Amino acid sequence: MKIIFLDIDGVLNVHSVGSKYERDRFGHLFVQDFVDNLRSIVEATDAKIVISSTWRMAGLQIMRELWEERDLPGEVIDITINAYEIVQEGRAEFYDRVERGHEIQEWIDSHSGIDEYVILDDDNDFLDSQRGRLVRTSNNINHPDSIDTGYGLTKECAKKAIRILGHK
Repeated sequence: MKIIFLDIDGVLNVHSVGSKYERDRFGHLFVQDFVDNLRSIVEATDAKIVISSTWRMAGLQIMRELWEERDLPGEVIDITINAYEIVQEGRAEFYDRVERGHEIQEWIDSHSGIDEYVILDDDNDFLDSQRGRLVRTSNNINHPDSIDTGYGLTKECAKKAIRILGHK
């Protein structure tokens, strides 16, 4: 199984676009070009989606409803554990020592059958072992379809994700 660990803000949701005021019951609508780029990754690789964004705090059911109501690409199969749970379970001493990479690694370690994975995120708080699987969706000012100072899941980001995951 191929997995996309998906952040949302800075990847699909960029607040500075003209549609920033368009909302539904979930919040800001996503940039359609970036949704289309996610669709191209899913179609090329058959990858499943695990939400690693803070949006996951709404819960898996809400994330699945968001995907269905907005007709977003791919299948959301899960959400990652959060820093609070990692500390409560005694695997880290302080919340500020838990990075998103730890949350993703916890998910990977507790699931079998993962062939490949990619991380789509605008931040950089990942483990050294994950850096080769990160597609960073920020500071890409040379991508013609980025927004602001290079934000969003651009076509070039999507191509890189497909290379990391491999084709079907």
